[in-house]
Amino acid sequence: MTLKIQTEQDDQRQLLMTIEVPEERVEKQMRVTARKLAKEVSIPGFRRGKVPYQVLVKRLGHDALRTEAVEDMLQAVFTEALDEVDPDIYAPANFDDMQLDPLVLKFTVPLTPEVTLGDYRELRKEIEPVEISEEAIAEALERIQTRHQQLEDADRPVESGDMVTISGKGELLPEDEANEAEAEAEAAEDATDDAETAEHDHDHDHPEDNVIFNTESVEMVMDAKQIFWGQDFVDNLVGLSAGEEKTFNITFSEEFEEEELAGREATFTVNVLNVRSRILPPLDDELAKLEGTFETLDELRESIREELQNNAEGEAKNALIEGMIDDLLESATLVYPPAAVETEIDGMLDNFKNQVTRAGWSWEDFLQLQSAQEDTLRENFRTGAEEQLKRQLALRQFIFDEKLRVSEDDLNAAIDERVSQFSDNEALLEGMRDYYKSGPGFDMLSSEVLMEKTYERIEAVLTGNAPDLTEEEVEEAAVEAEAIADAPEAEVAEAVAPEAAVTEAVEEVEETAEEAEEE
Repeated sequence: MTLKIQTEQDDQRQLLMTIEVPEERVEKQMRVTARKLAKEVSIPGFRRGKVPYQVLVKRLGHDALRTEAVEDMLQAVFTEALDEVDPDIYAPANFDDMQLDPLVLKFTVPLTPEVTLGDYRELRKEIEPVEISEEAIAEALERIQTRHQQLEDADRPVESGDMVTISGKGELLPEDEANEAEAEAEAAEDATDDAETAEHDHDHDHPEDNVIFNTESVEMVMDAKQIFWGQDFVDNLVGLSAGEEKTFNITFSEEFEEEELAGREATFTVNVLNVRSRILPPLDDELAKLEGTFETLDELRESIREELQNNAEGEAKNALIEGMIDDLLESATLVYPPAAVETEIDGMLDNFKNQVTRAGWSWEDFLQLQSAQEDTLRENFRTGAEEQLKRQLALRQFIFDEKLRVSEDDLNAAIDERVSQFSDNEALLEGMRDYYKSGPGFDMLSSEVLMEKTYERIEAVLTGNAPDLTEEEVEEAAVEAEAIADAPEAEVAEAVAPEAAVTEAVEEVEETAEEAEEE
């Protein structure tokens, strides 16, 4: 009773499977299904479970019984077909269609994406060393001083550096006629036939959209580095006393950090409610002691330098990796199934749902409040999901092509580095070692080590110092990958370069990039 299986791969990395099931196998399943149903139905003249097969067929209907039997055998048939074809499955298959007699089943199986990178080893880029300026350290020390500052009411006009409590409102002014005409032309081009929607989208119908500042009370340090609106805002408040109000305009520079405000003019009306002078503690050893574990200002300064250096190096590494992904995608060929994009959308939507829940809303209430449908939100995520997928696939392929792997020695060295930062409690240290040797701890540490190796290799490639990939290395990697694929699940946790580490490392890079963009 061998299955007849036909397969065809389309141009989107999907395997179209047509499975014809022998009639004798269907008949056998129908009898099994009939025995199951006989225990559930009552037929006059027969004890429950003792109804003859032909009587059941007549009572239930041949097609109905056959359909029920197909449902009972569907998973087993599909699994058997997969075992025979052994495709490189990426996501759950989709059951497309069925012909009842003869029984023919049709499935679409998403296959693992195929990625071919260009000759990226010819890429070159100058990599500047990360240096921390004395100005950055001074700013960090000033923030520490601010944490320990004292405030005193000042019976005088506002001075630079004061802590001022204000209320007020700020609004963007209409753009000049040329810009307004251009905006209206674009709006007309993009407008739908729905006049109500067009009116809804028009700026002049929503003056609240132009409000960029509105508060009844907020504290601000009169320092342009600490105020979003910049030096002009500070200059207009300096000289005012508590109880005074001032209306003034500010024109934001074309290079203003908030793109929507760049080049625009805004009008502010501000009331000064309170003026306080800030008394900062001196930069000395006593300030360092206020920060906890430091005895001297030099120790605090060195700790700040080290932290800034680590942060800057981390940002530089991520920027280098992101830039490399951009370069890889320029010459890469990627073929992936639609299900791959849907999987990315699922992840993005789940994250969004979690954000909504953390904000105190139920998902249903949120949709109702937004007058939105989940399908619409999915479509809103589609472009970003596809871009994210491409970037993940490109970086993943780079890791595979470069044969980057995490060895047992790599992991042990990383574990030693981690546990050395903690106490001398042997029981605690042993527990930490166990945590990093299996499960989530293993995956997390593996991904971090792999990501560091990836950065080092990218740096080597871009500076022309990447090692040659010898045939021996390629062969070893292929054998190792095959061994991991064939290993029992219990052994995979001990294998080097686990797939989970690659996945987690790639996702970590994308998450860090997204956070950097938000900041």
